[in-house]
Amino acid sequence: MSDMKRLVFSNADSSPKNIYVVCDERSVPHIMAWYGAYCAGDRYTVTYNGHNIRMDLNGEIDQHLIV
Repeated sequence: MSDMKRLVFSNADSSPKNIYVVCDERSVPHIMAWYGAYCAGDRYTVTYNGHNIRMDLNGEIDQHLIV
């Protein structure tokens, strides 16, 4: 369970403003894709383990940034 960290969505257009999911790194792209589809058009940011995650226009991880 040590590889489980917080994936935090901070959404300016919803209530509550901040929600989180405890997950491992492999789950992040799938959860972000779902959230991006569900909250399409909302203004939100995403962090994982305290680090900002850059997104594409669909709310998915910007694949150009993955090294």
